[in-house]
Amino acid sequence: MMRRSWLARMAGLAGVIGAAALLGACSSAPKLPDPTPLAPVPPILHVDTAWTAQVGAVPATFQAAVASGHVVVASSNGDVLCLQASDGRTLWRSHVDGGISAGVGSDGLFSAVVDASNRVVALGPQGQVLWRYQLPTSVLTPPAVFGGIVVVQGADQHVWAFDAATGAKRWDDESTPPALLLQRGSGMVLQQGMVVMGDATGRVRALRLADGAPVWETVVARPRGVTEVERLVGITGAPSVAHGVVCARGYQAALGCLNLADGRLLWSVKADGYTAVSQNGEELVAAQADGVVQAYAVDGGKPLWHNDQLKWRKLCAPLLLGRTVAVGDLQGYVSFLDAKDGRIIGRASTDGSPIASTPVLAGNTLVVVTTKGGVYGFVPR
Repeated sequence: MMRRSWLARMAGLAGVIGAAALLGACSSAPKLPDPTPLAPVPPILHVDTAWTAQVGAVPATFQAAVASGHVVVASSNGDVLCLQASDGRTLWRSHVDGGISAGVGSDGLFSAVVDASNRVVALGPQGQVLWRYQLPTSVLTPPAVFGGIVVVQGADQHVWAFDAATGAKRWDDESTPPALLLQRGSGMVLQQGMVVMGDATGRVRALRLADGAPVWETVVARPRGVTEVERLVGITGAPSVAHGVVCARGYQAALGCLNLADGRLLWSVKADGYTAVSQNGEELVAAQADGVVQAYAVDGGKPLWHNDQLKWRKLCAPLLLGRTVAVGDLQGYVSFLDAKDGRIIGRASTDGSPIASTPVLAGNTLVVVTTKGGVYGFVPR
C-alpha cells in the first residue's frame, strides 16, 4: 500500500484547518427564522424519565456508545462515564488528561477516545487507561470498538485498527482527502465482518475488520455549487444499516441507500441536511436543514410523510424506535412522532440545552445526551 509523505499529511491537516476557518466565516450568514413554538401534545405516548446523570460539556460531534447493556459517554474536559442502561447506575468513571477531541466508542469491555493531542486512548473494563497512540492528524469521527479492535478514522481519511488490549496496530488504510474537509464527523458500524463508514468525499466505504481490505465503496453525494463550502458533501453521522441495506446522508446534498453485500447504489435523492438518518429496512427518517422531519420508503426512496411542526429547531439526527421516531432539538426537548404518519404523539424535556448528538437505544431505554452534559434515560410506554 502506497504511503504518503509527511508533507502530504501536513497538507491534509491544512485542509482541515482551512475548513474550520471557512465554515466559521459562514456564521455571518443571514439570521435564520425563529424556532417554531412547540404546540401542546396529545397524551398518546407517555415517556417516563427512568434516570439521569451528568458527564460535563459534550460537543455536537460526540456520540454515546451502547454495548452489552452499558452506555458510555464522554465530555470535552476528559471525563468518561460508563452507566448501566437499565437504571443509570455508574459502573465506572475515568478521566483523560488534557481533554477529549473525539469520542467515544465501546464494545462493552473496551472503550476508546481521542484526546486533545490527537492520541488514541484505550480504556479497560474498569475505565483504566491501557495505552495511547499518537496520530499524525486530527480526528472528527468518534472511534469505534468492535470485538476488541479499536478503529479510528482521521480527518485526513486515514483509517487505523488497533488491538484494544495491547495497542498493537492491526492494519491501516489510506485515502486521499479533498482539499477542504467538513468539521463534522462521520461514523462507523460493523456488519457482516465489515466496518461500514462514510468519508469526506460523499462516499460510503466497507473495509474488512479482520485485515482492513477494501470490500466496496460507493458515492452517495456528489459535489455541487460554486464555492468550496457549497461543494462539501462529506457523509455525516454513522450509516444506518438494517435488513441488508445501508442508508446515509451526504452533507447538504443528498441521502440514499445501498446494498450491503456489494455497495450497489439503490437510490438517492437531493436533500439539504447535515445530520444522520435512521432506517429499519422499510422506512427511513431524516431531519432536513430547516427542521422538517421527512420519511422515505427504503425500497425506492418514495417520500411517505413529513412533519413541519419542528421547523428551525436545529434538530439532531432522528432515531426510529419501532413505530416511533425520537428527535431532539435546540431547547432540550425530545419529540416523539408516529412513524406511520409523522404526527407528534409525545414529548420529554431535559436540561434546556441543545440535543446535538443522535439519541441511542439501550434495551428498552432511550438515552439522550445534551450539550451541557446531561444524560437522560427515557422509557416510552
